Amino acid sequence: MPSETLNEWERHNELEKTILTGIYGQPEIKRAEKNRFLGEFRERVIKRLSKKQVAEPGIYPEITSALEDENAKKMVIHGDIPYSQARKYEKLAHKLQKGCSIIHEPGFKGDTGLLVVSGNAVDIENIDVEDRTLRLTRLGVPEPLIHSAGRKVCKSCLDKMLKADPAEASNYTMITFLDHLWGEHCPGCTSTEH
Repeated sequence: MPSETLNEWERHNELEKTILTGIYGQPEIKRAEKNRFLGEFRERVIKRLSKKQVAEPGIYPEITSALEDENAKKMVIHGDIPYSQARKYEKLAHKLQKGCSIIHEPGFKGDTGLLVVSGNAVDIENIDVEDRTLRLTRLGVPEPLIHSAGRKVCKSCLDKMLKADPAEASNYTMITFLDHLWGEHCPGCTSTEH
């Protein structure tokens, strides 16, 4: 239904309503809002990531926390995001026993890539998650280490990351002795001493 309000809809007689429903489908409450939030009402959103944030190699700890929230019902991922980038979040939702849907809808507007939503209104004021690179830079983490999420790093780099933000532990593993023998080096080191 084009942007017709509920009051305007009620003014139509039954025949007009039947014809309009046949042409445009059932009238929908807050359609523009739902198109911005992947088919969900804004008041049900607990946390939101942009498409760019979902594409980053690590998992945002804020999404893990949001899924652990007692109000969290499910995760919704925008279907435009390549599955190779969305898969880590889908696995996280299943691990935490929450539903996960990847929704393909041409009517979606904006930059929303992922939502953690409740079954009821939670009215959280700030749903947007701060950019991970900005947050970790502010905490003094070197950029090469930030961009090493999902990869193996040396003990020194792992300790540096965990000291800055313990919630990032799931994004890093330590290089083993065998990894060193195979020639693997720490991508997070800013010097060649490791």
